[in-house]
Amino acid sequence: MDLRAMIGGVSGLLGVVCAVIGIFVLEGVSIEFPRLLVGGLGYFLGLTSKDRASQILGIVAVVLNVISLVIGGLAAPPQ
Repeated sequence: MDLRAMIGGVSGLLGVVCAVIGIFVLEGVSIEFPRLLVGGLGYFLGLTSKDRASQILGIVAVVLNVISLVIGGLAAPPQ
């Protein structure tokens, strides 16, 4: 496993962890876009290193982050 695949896997996993936390914690510091960027970075690095696990983690991170954004938008009162 090369360095690019390892960093891709770690950033994809970090994106998944942030997304799961973001789904259940609706209040606090808004970190939606960095979460999407971390998941996208994990997917990109997995794609360029041809590491399937990093690609899957990146895709899962981005999908969970989008779900977190939608849930946060539905649960938050309009301003």
